[in-house]
Amino acid sequence: MATVWRRCKAKFNRPLGSAPLETCTTHESTPRLPYDVMEIIISYLIHDVEALRACSLACHSWNTIAVPHLQHILTTLTLRRETPSFTDDNLNPPSARDMLRPLSKLHELGLIPLVKEIRIEQWGGAGSWFVPKTFSRSDLRYFSAFTNVHTLKFRGVEINRFIPGIEKYFKHFSPTLRSIALFNPYCTPRQLSHFLSLFSNLDDVEIWYGRGCLSNTRISDAGLVSVSAPKLRGRLALRDFRWVETWTDLITSCGGLRFRHMDLRESTTCTPVLLEACAGTLETLRIKVADGSAGEHLHVGWSVNPS
Repeated sequence: MATVWRRCKAKFNRPLGSAPLETCTTHESTPRLPYDVMEIIISYLIHDVEALRACSLACHSWNTIAVPHLQHILTTLTLRRETPSFTDDNLNPPSARDMLRPLSKLHELGLIPLVKEIRIEQWGGAGSWFVPKTFSRSDLRYFSAFTNVHTLKFRGVEINRFIPGIEKYFKHFSPTLRSIALFNPYCTPRQLSHFLSLFSNLDDVEIWYGRGCLSNTRISDAGLVSVSAPKLRGRLALRDFRWVETWTDLITSCGGLRFRHMDLRESTTCTPVLLEACAGTLETLRIKVADGSAGEHLHVGWSVNPS
């Protein structure tokens, strides 16, 4: 680190060759670029990870600017399908809880507030690890400290296993969350609408629901009510999704839906309800039915885009 710092300091001192020697050798009198200027310079390196790492080692000021670009996304990897499975009755706590170990590391480094996107990946069913039983008290405390996340991406999340009490695990995302993507979620239609209602500022929703992966849970949904009225004014993308009840629940709780863009693939069961609900706000629409044919892009007023 010292070597990198001396090199960077030399670059700044080079233009001062005609200045007195003491001006270039004392730390206190070394000219510094304004903080906002350094931010602009380092912003040109946001796609160059190696350069950002070098900048983060230069000095404290550069580290403060460069680290947020390096620590933009947290990805928690999954137990793979070929990994020996475990169930609630045969849970291997060390293996499962190891998946949450990055939370404590990020906390130690003070990086949790810098995370903008969280991805949780698992296969669901017998191979699930992201379940309430996995969280220790400290894990839950660290997970609840993510207060600047704008995107959640979950694969195989078992929403039904967080109910009741799901608010304890996810409600803290509500102020900042703008986008959510769910791939093969395990839940009932009403549990899904209840989960989406946790996020009052949610705009974009993407749900992939693979054939044969529907939840067969029998947990009672009678006591579930919407927590808030999400904005839902951005983009809706559905793949093989057929639960109309999810959207009728949200329409009731939100006073309607306001999506501007919709991409509906093999989700014809939900299409009439969604089109009627978003008739006043919809700008573009793409529909793909099961036989592989696709609809054109449609604009408000249902005029077909000739392209």
